[in-house]
Amino acid sequence: MPQPHLETTGQIYFKRFKCYPPQLASSLNPDTKVIWVVPCYDEPDIVATLRSLAANVSPQFPAEILIVINSSTDECSTVLERNRESKQQITQWIEQEQPSFLSCQIIHVDDLSPKHAGVGLARKIGMDEALRRFISVGYDGLIMNLDADCLVSANYLQRVEQAWLAQHPAVVTSYFEHDLSQIEQTELQQGIIHYELFLRYYISGLRYAEFPYAFHTVGSCMGCRASTYALSGGMNRRKAGEDFYFLHKVAPLGKLAKVTAATVYPSARTSNRVPFGTGKAQLDWLSHSSRHHALYHPQSFDDLKTFLTQIHHRYHHDINHAEPFPPSIQGFLQSQDFDQVWHQLLTNTRSWPVFRQRFFAWWDGFRVLKYIHYARDHFYPPLSAEEAGFRLLKKLRILRTNRSFTATELLIQYRQLDRHNN
Repeated sequence: MPQPHLETTGQIYFKRFKCYPPQLASSLNPDTKVIWVVPCYDEPDIVATLRSLAANVSPQFPAEILIVINSSTDECSTVLERNRESKQQITQWIEQEQPSFLSCQIIHVDDLSPKHAGVGLARKIGMDEALRRFISVGYDGLIMNLDADCLVSANYLQRVEQAWLAQHPAVVTSYFEHDLSQIEQTELQQGIIHYELFLRYYISGLRYAEFPYAFHTVGSCMGCRASTYALSGGMNRRKAGEDFYFLHKVAPLGKLAKVTAATVYPSARTSNRVPFGTGKAQLDWLSHSSRHHALYHPQSFDDLKTFLTQIHHRYHHDINHAEPFPPSIQGFLQSQDFDQVWHQLLTNTRSWPVFRQRFFAWWDGFRVLKYIHYARDHFYPPLSAEEAGFRLLKKLRILRTNRSFTATELLIQYRQLDRHNN
């Protein structure tokens, strides 16, 4: 199905959805292929991120960075002052250090509604502006996200650009690692090891189950084509989890490219800004209330795999002679009115490709996560990180030994697995 022209698609988007007014008067370099959006709120060292980008190998085409310094109308004076300092630091960096291949633009919004102010709205403001700027030059470019406390490998800009130019995907994700060598406090280092292991274990479990949308949903590592952004309805205004919902919304719209030859290094600092995520996970670890000491039982992924395999079989064969779903799946499906959903899907589709597309629009990333939690609470209690992580790697045929592994050793294995999962 051909895509509408970017300008037409963009016009429809801005008419249908509530958007912040245009922010920048400066024009976009027409050679720009990728625009990065960087939310900045109460950041102590935004220049470190800019210097990390500036230290990159020069990409083939100029890149633009939109830094969205944001705050609400009821923000405390400390945050407002920190934001003003960030703006001054960025301005000075632009004047004195900005390389020729980067163009950094500042968007400063300090009048956001307290009800909606947060990282989701900040990303939306920046991504909306990136869409406008690509429309202005008539190029359906890539809108990427990065966070203001991240560092990147020296080939990051180049590799993202290469993936974009080679594939022109609808969606892009980039590889990430927390830099353990930069965490001096042993307890915090263990916290981030277990948190990152938790993230990688879950996605590896989804891959094992052959769920088609098994990818990391890390806000600083995601992006999409400008027209895909507009067609999807844009970024949401969630204060947390905005990345999860956004990526699972845009992923079904086209090809997803994974940039695994370059690395984003998110911060491992503690934070209570949002109810979940890295910062909150670190606080929970220090307070000994973290759930990342344990991982979901691998059997829940086995049951999910069986379920997804049986869906294909049930569509093509007599459902009355199909194997029963695993008990954990049966229990969850009863809570989701699955019989009615199945009937509607069969009634309204005439081919397997269409049925599959609509089925996974229903059985999406959020519903899968709900199932995993249901299985945890009613069938399969969590296992220690070391035991669960080891068992899944055995299922994936990554490990062929029975010796025990530490969480750190398991994390190394899961990192390698993600590196090679293009």
